[in-house]
Amino acid sequence: MKISVVVAVFNGEKTIRSCIDSFLKQTYSEKELIVFDGHSTDSTRSILQQYDKEISYWKSEKDSGIADAWNKALKHVTGEWVIFLGADDQFYSVDVFERMAAVLKESVADFVFGQIVFDGGEYEGIRIGKETTLAELKRKMTFPHTATFNRVEFLQELGDFDESFKIAIDYELVLRKKDLTFSFYNMPIALMGCEGVSSRLVKETFKEFRRAQLKNKTDYKVLIYYWYIANRVKKKLVDLLQSTKRLLL
Repeated sequence: MKISVVVAVFNGEKTIRSCIDSFLKQTYSEKELIVFDGHSTDSTRSILQQYDKEISYWKSEKDSGIADAWNKALKHVTGEWVIFLGADDQFYSVDVFERMAAVLKESVADFVFGQIVFDGGEYEGIRIGKETTLAELKRKMTFPHTATFNRVEFLQELGDFDESFKIAIDYELVLRKKDLTFSFYNMPIALMGCEGVSSRLVKETFKEFRRAQLKNKTDYKVLIYYWYIANRVKKKLVDLLQSTKRLLL
């Protein structure tokens, strides 16, 4: 059973080497690394060239973002399971694949996820990832994508990632399947750099998760939430107009 790793990178010269090395150090032998670089303007491409023999496939060309890079990369994946890493992420330990392979071989789920551990910054050492339910997942993002092993057939069944999403890319995809199956394995999978896109843009992250839910009609509470906010704003405007009218009289 082969495990594939996909890395999308743009101007990642400071971290891409550590990311690749963490893959190469994995004691599990049946693995492959696919890297798509968004035509970096720093030394990322020259670093990738240094690893040319170790990387199963890599290419550097302009793309429209992470979703576009992932879609391109998946066309070159030959493993049964795939995990997506950011260029500033790395695997937690050298035996992650070895331990997860035993779990994945017995799994019938669409995806299996573990935990991420924040590396650096104010969230240093904090772990994300715990047991969850389908109902809870439909209400909010409950699995960290850098700690998630996806069955390749499952991703192929759902089609391409929606390139209009910049953050909730994988969340939107999994919401497309109504009878989704998944499982949690309690172990740290990856160290996640605190400079990732999602950690920088908290408000945008929230908006994208909501948009993913609305697109896939998964959470009626989202509609109630927006109805509530709209009515609160409307009430405040009415109150403001009435107050202004009284002042003018």
